[in-house]
Amino acid sequence: MLDVLAPRSCAACQAAAPLANGYCEACGVPQALLDVACHIEGVPVFAGARYAEPVVSAIHRFKYGSAPELSRTLASLSARGIDLLGIEPSHVWVPVPLHPLRLAERGYNQSALLARELSRISQGQVDARRLRRLRHTEQQAKRDRRARSQNVSGAFAARPRTPGKRGQVVLVDDVVTTGATLAACITALRTAGDEVVGCVAVACALAPSAEHAGRV
Repeated sequence: MLDVLAPRSCAACQAAAPLANGYCEACGVPQALLDVACHIEGVPVFAGARYAEPVVSAIHRFKYGSAPELSRTLASLSARGIDLLGIEPSHVWVPVPLHPLRLAERGYNQSALLARELSRISQGQVDARRLRRLRHTEQQAKRDRRARSQNVSGAFAARPRTPGKRGQVVLVDDVVTTGATLAACITALRTAGDEVVGCVAVACALAPSAEHAGRV
């Protein structure tokens, strides 16, 4: 009945009758990443796939095409990171936040939807309010490495915790490019007294030579 009312389509091109992985034969299979992609500010980062087709098109639809239903398909790519990073049910999933203006424009925070799916798999919890964005920044996709870092510097803050309590959190984002956004979020969480045990993303756009370079 669901297939009749809401037929499944390819996550990338919306073609009918996708394969079990959510993509059609023409789009192909995502290039899976099986190890830690990099470390940002000393924190291990796992991304489920390389930022290449068909994942690029799927993420673009997810973020800009009003397709929140793709969160489960995309999050499934990253599920391997739960065991790889040693994420436990007690760890709290914290999505990279959107500015309220961007959230109102898009209607949902794609990172929060991914965090919800990953927390369901790990039987953990999501704290979508742990981080907040202090100012409205330009889209990172339009900037180079240096400009990305400057764009998000000081753009995030974490809500104060109860004195003496230290939270263990896992950061969630859709794509890791230069790592500037995750670095800014890690700094904000540490300033508030949190321990960031890992970062999980759907895809990684870092060059192969940089994937194990330590700090990006």
